[in-house]
Amino acid sequence: MWPGLLSCVTIITEKSRPVGVDRLVIAAGARGLYGVPAIVIYYGTATTYDLFSAEGAYVSGVIAPGIRTSAEALWSKTAKLPEIEIRKPEHILAKETISSMQAGLVYGQIGQTEYIVKHMIAESGYEDIKVVATGGLGNLISKEKDCIHIYDPELTLQGLRLIHEKDVKNRGAAS
Repeated sequence: MWPGLLSCVTIITEKSRPVGVDRLVIAAGARGLYGVPAIVIYYGTATTYDLFSAEGAYVSGVIAPGIRTSAEALWSKTAKLPEIEIRKPEHILAKETISSMQAGLVYGQIGQTEYIVKHMIAESGYEDIKVVATGGLGNLISKEKDCIHIYDPELTLQGLRLIHEKDVKNRGAAS
């Protein structure tokens, strides 16, 4: 693992299980740009919810199927459901198959986000916590939720930049 990454994010887990480097890079971006404590949500192949302490340490996480992964399961594992565009339909009370699928996928993800964030905040005890979202479909969900404070589509790149800057600084200090 990169020295700059480890100086940006500490990992605290019961069995010191590895946490994906992608999640730590995003965490470094959120910590450096928006502060901690924080919950960082990544809407990608999987939807991950990661909790970082007031000291910036990785404390806990939740991993669920991503919205596109769920959609692909619907149309590839069923006989008659078609491949669809993932978008929010006007109403949850859909009248036909495509908008029914869209409603289930999008409103289901919105409900999941609300529930998980609410319970992560309650269990962590952090009252003043930032909730930062990123990832391809994060904008679609974050527009619908007051519990998400910031949507940053560039968070991974920002995290890589901050880690690189820390690496350069650490190398300069070691010289």
